[in-house]
Amino acid sequence: MDTKTLTLSDILSGQRQHIIPVFQRPYSWTQKNWDTLWSDILLLIDEGESNYQHFLGPMIIDRGDTGSYVPEKYLVIDGQQRLVTLSILLCALRDVAIKHNLNAFADSVEPFFSFQTTAGEPESRLLPRATDKTAYDTVIQLSKTKLDNKQRIVKAYKFFLKQVRAGLPECDKEIFPYLNILFTATVARLKFVTVTLQQQDDPTKIYESMNFKGKRLLVADLIRNFVMMHLPDADSQDRFFVDGWEPFEMLFADIDSDQPDSKELEDFYYRYLISKKDYFFKRLVYSSYKNHLMGFLDGAKTKSDKLDSLRRLVNDQARFATFYRRIMHPELEPDSDLRAAFLRFGYLEAKTAIPFVLSLYDRYDDSQQSERITKNLFLKMMNAMESFIIRRSIMNLRTRGYDSAFAQAVRKSYTLNELRSHFHELGWPDDDKLSKELYTFPLYSDEISKRRLILTQLEKSFGHKEQVDISNPAKIQIEHIMPQSLTEEWEDMLGDDAASLHEMYVHTIGNLTLTGYNRELGAKSFQDKKSEYAKHGSHLELNRYILEQEQWTEAEITQRARLLIDRFIEIWPRPVTPKQAGS
Repeated sequence: MDTKTLTLSDILSGQRQHIIPVFQRPYSWTQKNWDTLWSDILLLIDEGESNYQHFLGPMIIDRGDTGSYVPEKYLVIDGQQRLVTLSILLCALRDVAIKHNLNAFADSVEPFFSFQTTAGEPESRLLPRATDKTAYDTVIQLSKTKLDNKQRIVKAYKFFLKQVRAGLPECDKEIFPYLNILFTATVARLKFVTVTLQQQDDPTKIYESMNFKGKRLLVADLIRNFVMMHLPDADSQDRFFVDGWEPFEMLFADIDSDQPDSKELEDFYYRYLISKKDYFFKRLVYSSYKNHLMGFLDGAKTKSDKLDSLRRLVNDQARFATFYRRIMHPELEPDSDLRAAFLRFGYLEAKTAIPFVLSLYDRYDDSQQSERITKNLFLKMMNAMESFIIRRSIMNLRTRGYDSAFAQAVRKSYTLNELRSHFHELGWPDDDKLSKELYTFPLYSDEISKRRLILTQLEKSFGHKEQVDISNPAKIQIEHIMPQSLTEEWEDMLGDDAASLHEMYVHTIGNLTLTGYNRELGAKSFQDKKSEYAKHGSHLELNRYILEQEQWTEAEITQRARLLIDRFIEIWPRPVTPKQAGS
């Protein structure tokens, strides 16, 4: 960040335009704030010395990447209340001067409100929020016939007008020096510490580190207003917001809410940008988005071109937001096959892979894309990703922190073989290693969502007409056939090595099943458990093998494990690549 000590004259000079973001609250200063500011100015005058200064505190601004466009545009992240108030004060000084025929003085104040561009067009130095713009413009204009006394900006103007008039000298010759002293104190002796954000800065962190109070600064707010500042005027901002941006943001609102979920919206921006570009740290979402936006605006030479580019941007975001919401909330997905795939994806708890899934959905949905994929290929690629994640989890290999790897998968998945090769390079466990590990892998102690996914997908692989609903774990629980706590009956069945066998196999795939009667089964004997299964007429195929056994020892557990491992490999295969097949 670039930090400088600047006066109001420094800030409101040159071809610079300061924009108050729409996320900031409307003008809200009251007489208490105005009294304090006025007292500070009078104190400066009483001090007499021209080098005596008063600091109004920090102001955070973000420069818009407007390229060769003029004026230079700055987004006021913090300091908007002070900036608006001081402009209103200057307006009061100007109007008092006009009333006393001090037109030269009034003309010297006017450039603090507007300037001429190199094309000769007038531009306002300060663009308040749309809700404040009418009142602000009316106060700034020389004609005050439409002042609305209910507007807080109007109240501020009348407050300062009253204060300036109250201090006017009786002698006309002393009025100019008096106004000039007030003017000089306001524009040259009040100081701001301005913090101008740089490309690599995280504005939210800077904002928090400076102990600001009030509404928390959100990345979604910054992004929205950075986009808005590239629109030519307040009217076009309002239309663009209502017609395009607000409907996009409301995709992240719950049915009974009128506000988007800011955390989910920020996460979307992060995953969306990775799917478009490459991996980056989440703290750089804002700066990455700025680069993304400038890519859309590249080559836009006219205001119309810029508006068209921004419309394309928000339309693209809305498409990807729809994909994101369906991925994260499978019940929103209209296609049953994709809905099932997204439901399984949720059980993987692999948010790092979202950019990859977004890119697949984009290629599946976009009929104009040259790299379009069919639904069948979409599902096969999803399955390859599932297999990669689950197999590595079983092998106790790193499955988290794969942000960069899945970001690379976006550009290495133009064909199914390319994607498989990418996963092979990252370390996709083969069948032999997986099989050996699964016999004794403590599946139950692994992440609960993955173990439920594995068991329910094993059940579904039998093709039973009564499919298990994995979305409702309250009805179907994971059951240990050999119980977690051994009873005397179980110790007798297992034999002399009961304790060691129990420790080795209790949480493994061969000893786990699904049931709707977990509480009834508990630590009952094996025969009692079989009776419970039979009595309740269990429709789960995972339990059929159990019902056929007379006892439950190491032999039965490992035999069942072998059968389930074979199914596991069929559900989540690791095919060889063409390169491996030819070697």
